[in-house]
Amino acid sequence: AVPEANSRWTDSALEVFDSMHIGVATALDTGLVVPVLRDMQSRDLFETAKGLDDLISRARDGRLTPADMRGGTFTISNHGVSGSLVATPIIINQPQSAILGVGKLEKRPVVVTSEDTGEDRIVIRPRCYVTLTIDHRVMDGHQANRFLQTFVEWLAKPQ
Repeated sequence: AVPEANSRWTDSALEVFDSMHIGVATALDTGLVVPVLRDMQSRDLFETAKGLDDLISRARDGRLTPADMRGGTFTISNHGVSGSLVATPIIINQPQSAILGVGKLEKRPVVVTSEDTGEDRIVIRPRCYVTLTIDHRVMDGHQANRFLQTFVEWLAKPQ
């Protein structure tokens, strides 16, 4: 929906990538590392979970290779694992054009409207805040908002 989110700025042109190689910020006792989960466009949810488990396990065991840390085209930082609701600005992992921050997932009261009756009711749903830090040479606010809207819609109704 927003190819610029999977790109990098160069002096000569904007390079938009066909493949999505997602960097996953991973906290270790020695600091933060960002191993890369490759070819996300061809992975289903199970393959993604399996790949994440492998990368994070190897990171925590000190078994990452330099190749595991290179070639990311977009990064996700789950600062919510430490209890943080929101963190911004998050520094972009250069030369990428954006980074998504995900806050703590927690149950919150939410107003939902019935599709059948149009009636509002309050329900408890898991919710979290997400932030998107962008390189303004690559994306503007409209594109960033379109990315976040698409992301939220996909989470609500995964395909």
